[in-house]
Amino acid sequence: MRILVRPPLDEALEELSTALLQEGHEVRTSARKFAPDLVIERYAPGRIAGAWFARRHGVQYCVLVDTPPRRSLLERLVWRTASRVLAANAALRDDVAALGVETIDVVPGGVVPERFLPAPFAPARASDAVVLGWIGGGQAPATIAAPDLSLLVIANVLPARVPDLLAGIDIALVAEPSPLRLLDCMAAGRAIVAPDLPQIRELLEHERTALLFELAETNALARAAARLIADAPLRIRLGEAARTELEQRDLSWRIIARGLAGE
Repeated sequence: MRILVRPPLDEALEELSTALLQEGHEVRTSARKFAPDLVIERYAPGRIAGAWFARRHGVQYCVLVDTPPRRSLLERLVWRTASRVLAANAALRDDVAALGVETIDVVPGGVVPERFLPAPFAPARASDAVVLGWIGGGQAPATIAAPDLSLLVIANVLPARVPDLLAGIDIALVAEPSPLRLLDCMAAGRAIVAPDLPQIRELLEHERTALLFELAETNALARAAARLIADAPLRIRLGEAARTELEQRDLSWRIIARGLAGE
């Protein structure tokens, strides 16, 4: 009897195998449709397929970083291949710089503005109803709930559904600092309530484009939401100002891609 005993794969080797076999197939399939001159990839721990493809085919490679990077031998390929790194905020820029990366720009991300305002499939509702949207992870505090209010949770949904879901709310409650979700809310022209954090202030200004609350203060988010619920003109003013801010800063993927391509 002949027995083959396979030793367990080293964790790094197993991760490499997954990245190249599964994600690599997706990258190659997409690249067959056209011959890219530039590969833009959103950073995720362990994701190296885009860097591998760019290095093998000699094309430029850009990484968008909106989550803290980790130190791993596998991901050195990402940072050594990238000709440009776009960090969503200053804190992430410093995290990436600590890995030895030199060319880093602070860009919060982008949207496709024409997908927002108006959204054709926004749900019908009474004109005087106020709908709150809970954006991202975590759980909405019980103090938000009220009999005459509706709360829509927008988390873990397909990106294609986001514009229509945002069109169905009046107030976006953002409990966690997610730049891409904030940009979606700005593009949709929603009144935003968000934490008063440095990375949030890089996008929004208290009382001008959003209401920012102190995380350490009890029920601060609920108080800010209550203020917007009672003041429709303020909701409209903040939402319009947020959309205008997005447009003035040209935070669209098309503009970002053209800049990376040198156009």
